[in-house]
Amino acid sequence: MKANVRLHSVVSFVQTYKATHPEEVVASTKTIYRYIKEGLLAIKPIDLPKMVNIRKRSKKVTKTNRKTLGKSIKERPECINDRSEFGHWEIDLVLGKKTKGEAVILTLVERQTRYALGVKLEDKQSHTINSAVRHLTSLYPIASITADNGYEFSLLSDLEAVDVYFAHPYSSHERGTNQNFNGLLREYIPKGVSLNSLTSEELDKYITAINERPRRLLQYQSSKFLFGLAQTA
Repeated sequence: MKANVRLHSVVSFVQTYKATHPEEVVASTKTIYRYIKEGLLAIKPIDLPKMVNIRKRSKKVTKTNRKTLGKSIKERPECINDRSEFGHWEIDLVLGKKTKGEAVILTLVERQTRYALGVKLEDKQSHTINSAVRHLTSLYPIASITADNGYEFSLLSDLEAVDVYFAHPYSSHERGTNQNFNGLLREYIPKGVSLNSLTSEELDKYITAINERPRRLLQYQSSKFLFGLAQTA
């Protein structure tokens, strides 16, 4: 796992620098990326996982050979779909090595503010997932959760006072908010690396770095700021 936690992306750094140094002429984000590709800066493309992982999107393929575990995402209210209401989350797992006895990370991301939670779990059994989510619902404003159709989430519908919706099978794009966060988390926790030695303190540090990062998607505000604002609204 990474010892140094990077707060900014190239985009957020450029925008933040412009805001704090209005008297200076600052190169555009596109120019900075070009400088990096041409080797004109000390930073390299490999230092920016999102840069080296960009690839063309394939066409969406909808398959229907897996049973829906509860209420379909088609039943989800428009106030959740358009992010106009606070308190609606997406859930997923981040895996390390795909071997028996491996720990996993449970992630939840609030759709409106993109604020994320993450918990290390000893396994991905459905009862382990449910126990963790039940605890989180006692600590955070979680009105609804959208999950995929994996067996790990098969007991979520048993949760009280939380509406649970299941995305269509093989349709990860329907949980794009969580997928995007997991991609950011991979900067610190690469694929194929065992999570057994990951400490809660390390995981909290990584998630805090992402939550505190100014993001273009949020008009260069942080998820942490918007989450706090939404709770006091």
